Amino acid sequence: MANFFSASQEEQQEILLSFWQKYRYALIASLLLIALAIVGRDYLQTSTLEDNLNSASQYQEYIEAETDQKALGEKILQSYPDSIYSDFVRLNEAKRNYIDGDFDASINLLIYILENKSMSPSEFDPIIAVAQTRLAKIYIEQQNFNEVISIFESTGEMTSSMHELKGDAHNGLGQFSLARESFMLALQNSTNQTARAIINMKISDLESEEVE
Repeated sequence: MANFFSASQEEQQEILLSFWQKYRYALIASLLLIALAIVGRDYLQTSTLEDNLNSASQYQEYIEAETDQKALGEKILQSYPDSIYSDFVRLNEAKRNYIDGDFDASINLLIYILENKSMSPSEFDPIIAVAQTRLAKIYIEQQNFNEVISIFESTGEMTSSMHELKGDAHNGLGQFSLARESFMLALQNSTNQTARAIINMKISDLESEEVE
C-alpha cells in the first residue's frame, strides 16, 4: 500500500488495473452478496409487515363475523399458523368448544398452544397464562388433579387464578397443607375483593377438613 501512494499517477493506474484483473471476480461476488443481503433484508421486512397487517385484518373479520366464524378461523390458522392471531383464534375456538361441551377439542387446542410456544420461567407470556388457566379449569372439572399440578410445574410467574387452581388440585388430592400454601399465594396476588372472599372460604374449608 505504501508503494501505491508513493507511485506516480500512471503507476497507480497500472497497480489498480493489475489489482482489478487479479481480484475482479472476488470483488464482483462480494458486491453481489452485499446487494442480495440488502434486498433480502428489505424483502423480509416488507413481507413480515404485510403478513402482520393481513393476519390482523383477517382476525378482525373473524371476531366480527356473525356466521362462518369457524371457517374464517381455519383460514387464519392455515395462512399464518405461527402468528399471535392464530393463538388468539385457538383460544377463542377452545372456549367455543368448551361451551359446546366438546372438552377434548378444547383441550387439544390449548395443549397445542402450550407445546408450540417457547416458555421462559423468567418471562410472563399472557397467551400461555390464559391457555394454562383455561386448561387447568377443564381438568379441575374432570377431576384430573395431577394434570393441573403438572401444568404449573415449570411456570415461574403465576397469577392469583393459577395459584387458586393449583390449590384446588391439591385439595382434590387430599394434600391440604400444599393446598393451603397455594391458596395463601393466591390471596397475596389478588386485589379483587370477591375473589379474595372465595379464597378465604376455601382456606376455612381446609381447616375444617384438617380437623376432621
